[in-house]
Amino acid sequence: MFTEYEPVSYMPYISPTPLLLLAAVGDHLVPSELAIAAYDQAHEPRSSSSCPAAIFDAYVKGFEAASGPARDWFTQHLAR
Repeated sequence: MFTEYEPVSYMPYISPTPLLLLAAVGDHLVPSELAIAAYDQAHEPRSSSSCPAAIFDAYVKGFEAASGPARDWFTQHLAR
């Protein structure tokens, strides 16, 4: 049923919950163009960054590129 999952339609309703998008450039499961298009539908507060790897690479070889923006986002929104 994953083909019926359409998260883009929910993006305008996420606000005021903070949103972070770490788009994986080069990913074949979730193309970054689709992720960015979904992000464009969200309202503030939101933040985005891109990682030059596939989606699961953020945990391994793309960890440095993904962890900094994630850390900064968590510090900003959870350290209140």
